[in-house]
Amino acid sequence: MKKIVRFIAAPVLLLLPTLLLAMETKPTMAPLCAGCHQPEAGVLMGTLDNISYKADTLQLDLVSHKEILRFDGRTKVKNVASMEELKIYKNRAFTVNFVVKKGEKLATTITRFDVLKALKPEEKIDKAGLKKLMADKKNLVIVDARPVPRYEEGHIPGAIVMPAAAFDKQVDKLPRDKSTPLVFYCVGGCSSPLSGVKAKSLGYTDVKVYVGGMPDWVKSEYTVITPSYLKNGVAQGTPHVLVDTRPRVVAEQGHIPGALTLELEKSRSSFPRQKNAPIIFYGDRSAEAAAMVVAWGYTGVKTLPLTYAQWCAAGNPVATGPLGTAIAYVPKPKPGTVSPEEFTKLGKKIPADTDVIDVRYGDEYAAGHVPGAKNFPLEDMAEHAVEITKGRKLVLYCDTGMRAEMAYNILQDKGYTSVRFLDGTLKFEKNGSFGITTD
Repeated sequence: MKKIVRFIAAPVLLLLPTLLLAMETKPTMAPLCAGCHQPEAGVLMGTLDNISYKADTLQLDLVSHKEILRFDGRTKVKNVASMEELKIYKNRAFTVNFVVKKGEKLATTITRFDVLKALKPEEKIDKAGLKKLMADKKNLVIVDARPVPRYEEGHIPGAIVMPAAAFDKQVDKLPRDKSTPLVFYCVGGCSSPLSGVKAKSLGYTDVKVYVGGMPDWVKSEYTVITPSYLKNGVAQGTPHVLVDTRPRVVAEQGHIPGALTLELEKSRSSFPRQKNAPIIFYGDRSAEAAAMVVAWGYTGVKTLPLTYAQWCAAGNPVATGPLGTAIAYVPKPKPGTVSPEEFTKLGKKIPADTDVIDVRYGDEYAAGHVPGAKNFPLEDMAEHAVEITKGRKLVLYCDTGMRAEMAYNILQDKGYTSVRFLDGTLKFEKNGSFGITTD
């Protein structure tokens, strides 16, 4: 019998990595990565969402879900100078090799996906170079390699959308003349370089990649939204600032619902303090107005590529009468967050059915915390989960919201459904009171 057991066990052990991979119920890579890579045991591929050096923890966005991993002094990094430099590359693509210890994923190697290294210097272009091409070459084709929803909410003027993950299925969008100049861009990650490489393989001879991508563009330029995006935003009440740049008397005869009429310079102090707030202009002077607000430092400025007459002709909703003159922008909170107002109430009295959990280190907790809050540090959250009662309402917090969000994802993954977190900076005073600031 012992010989039989050994004979059967050996092949099973050899197949263990494959079996473990098959047992993984969640994707191990973002959809775009899956277009070129095969799943591997102990490997995750996605974009860097957050990193906490206090808790030696990082959060990887795989689109379908968030993965939480620990790292330590033995964790190696590649294509970055140091572990501390990782924070510069938030929202960029990474491959993380890991092992599981005590039920947690521990990163052994963190590799920044740097396909740009495969491009020659002359195949890269910066914003100034792109703007020059836009002015000089009338046949230039700019290709947005991001997913369609990202394109719809804001893209470089004149760009077409061709998601990198669907490149092979949409090659007919490219011009037939393979000498046509092409410029691909994304968020500064791997999507546009991969698309550029594929375009070259099809025989296109003038291909460049805007390496800074959308994050670089919006620093000093406005973007263009699709009419469908604005229509849905109006219907769903998505927070935004919509400005009609036509004369007031004209706009009152018909305008897009929710539109404001403003004298920009006089209204500057009333604009949202959130510099990434979506500010949308339409009308004859929309480009001029958008450029002015971009110069104020706003990075979410957009224009609608339609006249009001075209908006109406497409059967979109309209309104008549006086337009608003005051900006009232309230950003949409992240999923799973608790409002600062509600959290402040919890600081005064925690309801009997609620547990408030401080996920900072013990010394941070000792220096000041919400009265009645429990202290379960993020780095021990997986172990502490057994001490947290399911079915109760949970509210998590830290000093910046970063560790609290990671703890939120850990508990969600373990089946806790009534959990929220404070997405804001929390500062305690010596008398035990606290203040909350949000971006």
